[in-house]
Parts: sequence; C-alpha cells; structure tokens
Amino acid sequence: MFGSLRARLTGAVMLPLAALVVIFGGIACWVIAKTINVTSDRVLVGSVRTLSVALDAEPDMRPRLVPLAVHLLQRRSQPATFYSIHHGDKLVAGLPALTPPPGYDATAPRADHRQPAAFPDSYRKTRMYSGYGDPDDAKTVIQAAYLRDGKVGGKAARIATEIRLIEGDKYPFVVQVGDYTDDRSTYIFSQSLQVIGGGVLILMIAMLLFYQAIIWGLKPFSVLTEQVEEARREPPAHFRLVQSPDTPREAVSFILAFNALMERMEKAAESLRQFTTNASHQMRTPLAIARVHLGLLDRFGPNSPQGQTALQDISHAIQSLERLLQQLISLARTDEQAIDPTMSFDLAATAATVLGERIGHFSEFDIDVIYEQDEDGAIAVKGHPLLAAELISNLVDNAIRYNRPGGSVVVRLGRHDGRGRIEIEDDGPGIPEEYRERVWERFYRGVAENDQVGSGLGLSIVSSLAERMGARVSLNNGANGCGVCATVEFQEAA
Repeated sequence: MFGSLRARLTGAVMLPLAALVVIFGGIACWVIAKTINVTSDRVLVGSVRTLSVALDAEPDMRPRLVPLAVHLLQRRSQPATFYSIHHGDKLVAGLPALTPPPGYDATAPRADHRQPAAFPDSYRKTRMYSGYGDPDDAKTVIQAAYLRDGKVGGKAARIATEIRLIEGDKYPFVVQVGDYTDDRSTYIFSQSLQVIGGGVLILMIAMLLFYQAIIWGLKPFSVLTEQVEEARREPPAHFRLVQSPDTPREAVSFILAFNALMERMEKAAESLRQFTTNASHQMRTPLAIARVHLGLLDRFGPNSPQGQTALQDISHAIQSLERLLQQLISLARTDEQAIDPTMSFDLAATAATVLGERIGHFSEFDIDVIYEQDEDGAIAVKGHPLLAAELISNLVDNAIRYNRPGGSVVVRLGRHDGRGRIEIEDDGPGIPEEYRERVWERFYRGVAENDQVGSGLGLSIVSSLAERMGARVSLNNGANGCGVCATVEFQEAA
C-alpha cells in the first residue's frame, strides 16, 4: 500500500488529518443541526407569542393587530410556516388541519392546560412571566408557549402552542404556529453537505500541497539516488556521494555514513586483493624449494647426503611458509579490526606476557633478553591489548632473529613526555640508515648477515598496528652505535 517513501509520509500525515477533518465535520454538522433546530423553535415560540399578544389587545385594536401579526408571520424567512387560532372549539383563523393539542378541553379548569414553558430563561437570567418579560403581557396566559411534535395533514411538524383566557370571555384562545420538520431536515442536510464538501476539498488541496512539499523535501535524496544509479551504470574507481551546498543536515549525516562505509569497503577489498597477491607471490618460493627437494629425495633417498640436505631445506621451507602465513594473517587483521578509541591496557603486563611466551626462542638463538622498567606498577596506555601484543612480538622476534650469535636484547619500559614507551634494543648488525625508511614497506627485505630469511612483513605489521592505535614507532641506532633500537610510544590512558 505504501511502496514509496513519499506515499508513506503522505499517509502518515494525511490519515490523521483526514480523521481530524471527519471529527471537525461531525462536530460542525451537529452544531448546524442544533443551531437550526433551536433557532427555528425560538422563531415558532416568538411567532406564537406575537399572535397571542395581538389577540390580547384592546377589542377595538384587535381587528388591526391580528392581521398585522399574521402578515409578519407569513413574511418570515421560512414561508412553509403555518398557524391556527381556535376560540374554544371553533377555528377563528389559519389552517384547519392544525387542530388544538391532544387532551385540550375548552371547558376544563386552567390547571388542566399547564405544560412546561419553552425557553423559560435567557442567558442574562432575566425574570420571565409565562415566557414574557412584561408581566402585563402574561396576565391572561393560562398556558405558556410550549413546543411539541405532531402531525399536520399527515406530515410531521413542530408546533408551538399558547393558550389565553381573555377577561370577560368564556372560552380560551388556542394560538398555534408550526412548520414541517422535513423542511428543517432538508435545510440541515444542505448545510451539512456544504460543510462536508468543504472539508473534502480542503483535504484534497492539503494532500496535493503536502505531496508537492514532500517531493521538494526529498529532492536531495533523489539527487543522491541518481548519483548511486549513475555509479551503478558506470562504476568509478572510487565512488563517493557528492554533497551540495544546500544539502539538509539529515542528508549530510547519510552522506558521511555512506562515504565512510564505501571507504571501509574499498579498504577491505584492497586488503583482500593485496593479501591474495602477496600470498601467491611469497608462497611461490618456499613451495618451489620444497618441490625441488622432494624431487631430490625421490631420486637419492632420505639416507643419502643429498637426501639429508633436502630434508633440512624442506623443513626450512615449511617453517618459512608457516611464518609467512602467520604474518599475512596478522597483516589482514590489522587492516580489518576496529579499535575502540577509549580502550586501554597495561603496557608492562602485555610486554611481560609476550616475553614469557618466547622464552624458548631465546635459548634457540643463543640470545640473552634483559627486561628493564623505569618504575614499578602498571603503565596504562590507550590501545588494543591483543594488537599491542602482536606489535611487541614482531619487534622482539626481529631483534632476536637478526641479532648476532651470543647477542642480547634489551626490553625497556617507561614514560616519556606523558606517553607510555617501550624500547626493544639489540646489539646485532643493525640496519643502515639509508634503508630505515624502506623497511616499513611490505615485502621489503634487507640483507641479513646471519642468513635469516624473513617475509618482509614484520615491520609493515608493526607500522600498521601502531597507526591504528595512535602510537608512534621509530628505528634508531642502538647503544654505542651498534644494532637497532625500536621505540614505540603509546598515548597515555586518562
């Protein structure tokens, strides 16, 4: 039913508005019916009192006043009004079908004619005498004007009746004025129809205007949709939504979120592409070595000198391949894993854990590892503890693998300029200064004096992890110009 956003917004506003129009129309029709009925009833009561007062005039004035009152009655805005005047049981004037009220007896006592007066009070609370403000007009009234429903000539009618007994007269005068209720109903219906028609017209105009307003309001999003559709037809290398100067705040938030998502997707796709390319390129060499030496094993056998050498080379190739896969996986994780900027960890505890897990490597490479800390206790810094452990592990592995036999590695922790610092220093051959910028590149490998073969990814992983955690990493000469001192400075946690 609401397949588009325009239709949904129009429905969300117009349905409540339509309900309000219906409620207002119902109230207006009720007010119209109430007003017309009350007004007509008051006109009937006023008319019957006018005729009644004319009959109560002096005998010599009565022949002139009664016709005048009848003339005024017939010139009212509702020409269907009719009247009758009975003297006792005899019709004096008016419509014969308009007979006295049921139960009327001209010979009965005055009390038998009592009915509640119509409209006894006004809003000013003026004191009334049998419906009149002047008590002289009410002296001869034995039944104040009242309203009743009846039939005249077989048609439903609303009738006002007043009864007077003029002094010196034996029989009372019954004055009645009425109108047909179908005339009222027709008038009420026509007025209500106008109200309903006006409400429907207003609703249709409001719907048209609101729909146009929605089209105008959603135009910035239509422009964005056109950009996406154009990019789908002709995909660019890097797609971003373009923000115009008149873009509303709601659309700006969407554009920023969409562009951030596209950037992240592009980064993930590029990371996957690099991962696949690098993996296929780097795994080729150890696999080729293993394939060649498997051929030698098949040819000379495992017990021959050539076979023993082949087994050693195969083992070395498998270790290189295993380390390469671990480094590629670590590198992929650094590109994809999100980091909470408020996360913190204990640098001292993380470094101690990393060193504890690598105790076996120290003896294997004949390296002494020295741990130093400027101050006791925890060193709270910002970052992800698992990523920081991976960073420290790579630096420690590099310091061990590319050190000299019998060398040493110093892991030094402390604080400097409000930042947590870890230094990993070795006394190996070091890295020439002209190559220290290139070692951060992926798959760049310098010449190692101890013939250690690496993947060229260790320092790239360190650089990527440091950047993601807001840390600074640098390479400098070790003590006395020997070896390399890798320094990582983390932001101190609040």
